Amino acid sequence: MDPATNDRAAEQEQRSYYNAIADTYDSHFASPQALAYRNRLYSRIFAGIDLSGARVLDVACGGGENSVFFRERGCDVVGVDISDAQCRIFRRRFPGSLVVTGSMAELAFAEETFDVVVTESLHHSHPHLERTLAEISRVLRPGGHFLLWEPEVGSIFDRARKLWYRLDPSYFQDNEQSIDIEQVVSTLQDRFTVERTEYGGNVAHLFVLNSMHFRIPPRLVGLYARGAMALEFLLNRLATRLLSMWVLCLLRKKDAAR
Repeated sequence: MDPATNDRAAEQEQRSYYNAIADTYDSHFASPQALAYRNRLYSRIFAGIDLSGARVLDVACGGGENSVFFRERGCDVVGVDISDAQCRIFRRRFPGSLVVTGSMAELAFAEETFDVVVTESLHHSHPHLERTLAEISRVLRPGGHFLLWEPEVGSIFDRARKLWYRLDPSYFQDNEQSIDIEQVVSTLQDRFTVERTEYGGNVAHLFVLNSMHFRIPPRLVGLYARGAMALEFLLNRLATRLLSMWVLCLLRKKDAAR
């Protein structure tokens, strides 16, 4: 089987997987507690940056859980996701907003269309990470921001995550691989500068944001979410690349050469 056929087969399997779990996924990752977790991180990473009126592309948008933060700040959000069912949830959440069903490695938008691109799914772009990064760069305007939030390959927790995925057949992992942030920065260094990088993730990341993976009903998450988040953000002060579950990196696209 040639590589292109393999790619199409993997994408179709990925689409089917996320179509099947779309409602369950959204009930966890867009729960009030998960949105509060994400809001706290994004508020800090975008501190001092005026987002009002920005056009934002949410790559691998799911039902729009990332986009909520930007809509609340007056942004025009656009989504793209491989899953038809996830896109339908996005449309319901943001009536009138554009969402496109498609691959993150082939973005159906003109060059320099967006002020911000955000994703937490680069780890699903394997083996086409460089192509996906090139597409993100292409659609982002000079001076625009690219935010990625990903599992970090340099972390000791990444080994446990990989083992979990192998042991639990309910996960789709055919095109999944944690991100090496140093590799990403190196790939983008001619076009981007790094503005901020944070490492973190422990109890709240596991049991609030990722409650679906532990089969914890969202209504129960609300009972402990506030305490878990307070503990996590305290422990994050000790976070390093080795001891973190995620990396959050904000890059700025360089202005066009004059």
